[in-house]
Amino acid sequence: MPDLHLIISEPEPGEWLDRLDVLEALETAGWTSDADMPLNVLRHPSGAVWAVVGGTGDSGLDCPNGASIAFPSDTPSVVVVAACLAATHTTSSGGCR
Repeated sequence: MPDLHLIISEPEPGEWLDRLDVLEALETAGWTSDADMPLNVLRHPSGAVWAVVGGTGDSGLDCPNGASIAFPSDTPSVVVVAACLAATHTTSSGGCR
């Protein structure tokens, strides 16, 4: 798998990207958009699913092992991306708790 080099710039005051930066980073890492909601739901071949919840910028991650993580809108994008990438490298007994 290629290395992912992630650069997420701090948004200007008043600018809201609605997690588009996370979506773009995950697509670069091999996640694919859901056909019904391409800007809100991404899936990874491992079984991990990341989705934006409503119009608030909150998002969530469903991990391959069944765990779920909620990210409030003020969670830094780099943290959301890191958690999503970590969830794709789980083993049968660990990851995403």
